[in-house]
Amino acid sequence: MSSPSSPVFPDTSGTQAAEIPSSRRLRRWKTLLVVVLLALLVATAWQLLNRQQTSMIAGRPLSYPQTRLHTVAMSARPGMVYLVTHYGLFTSTDGGQSWPQSQGALNTTMVTAVAVSPSNPDLLAVLTIPTSGLGRQMGVYVSADAGKHWRFSVPANLPSTSYPYTIASGLGAQGHFYVFFSYAGWFETRDLGQHWYPITSGNLANIQTPSLLTDPTNSAHLLMGGDQGLFETQNDGQSWQKISAVQGYVNALAATTSSAGRPRTILAATDQGLYRWQDGQQVTQISKLPASTPPTRMVVSADGSALYALFGTDLWFSANLGTTWVHRWHFTRGDLVALVLNSVNPRQILAGFFTPGLVLISNDAGKSWQTLTN
Repeated sequence: MSSPSSPVFPDTSGTQAAEIPSSRRLRRWKTLLVVVLLALLVATAWQLLNRQQTSMIAGRPLSYPQTRLHTVAMSARPGMVYLVTHYGLFTSTDGGQSWPQSQGALNTTMVTAVAVSPSNPDLLAVLTIPTSGLGRQMGVYVSADAGKHWRFSVPANLPSTSYPYTIASGLGAQGHFYVFFSYAGWFETRDLGQHWYPITSGNLANIQTPSLLTDPTNSAHLLMGGDQGLFETQNDGQSWQKISAVQGYVNALAATTSSAGRPRTILAATDQGLYRWQDGQQVTQISKLPASTPPTRMVVSADGSALYALFGTDLWFSANLGTTWVHRWHFTRGDLVALVLNSVNPRQILAGFFTPGLVLISNDAGKSWQTLTN
């Protein structure tokens, strides 16, 4: 019989196991010690980096060289801008002229995406990923007071392989959001994360680089794009139909806002081209694009008078929803992560870049650019 201090491991052949030699036990303990030390080093490194980050130049949340910008967003509330960074969420209430936080909200995590309710700018949700991986869970933080207070939320029974990828805002004023988890699919909440339910299943739950477009007049009507193409639901995800007229890998979706006597116009950019149609009407492919490759990002004003699209590193503008184009700017960097249009002023547009983090602003429809923050 082995002593309690000598671990015994089952022999796979079914025979009685023998004691592990002391040299093997020693190697196992050394391996375990190395793993623990590495984990502690990662946690310590993050703490040191985070402490260094707090010494950033006042009013410049991207001034720390290691700060990566994941995206930038504008609220429906005039002047409110959010920076989503590797070191938390920063908020400006004066259009980015000042950033009063000494450090970002939720700064012990990477904040990777944000969605703000268009009907109530106090309601917002962000995706977070633990930086150290020690004792923390990735998922969603939701706020009902524009980020002053946060509550963690995550759909139940997610597979261990799932990963928070992107987030979108719904239309309801009670906290309506959609979150996509890689290898799990899209989930929807209508009560600021208190309850979640899936709206995709099967192959669609495994769609890659997904995007979602809501319908301001019908919350059950959604468009979803990704590597499998473009899909549409009229019943809030109970069933999806593929829009076969839109060919290829969907890179971006955008739409105008419908008004009296004018249905909204939808635009889908894929690796096969740029497509345009109105709700319930035939899809057409725009034949004359300003570049040999389709756009990878685009934004459009509510009335359709301003469409901006990124072709490679060049920004083009169209005043007639893609029929004709005017070149506006050539960006010298290829790591653009956000192209954001002011919902009440289509001449104001923001461009965000990943690392080193940088946000540029144009107030003349992309003709000239200045640094908003770096």
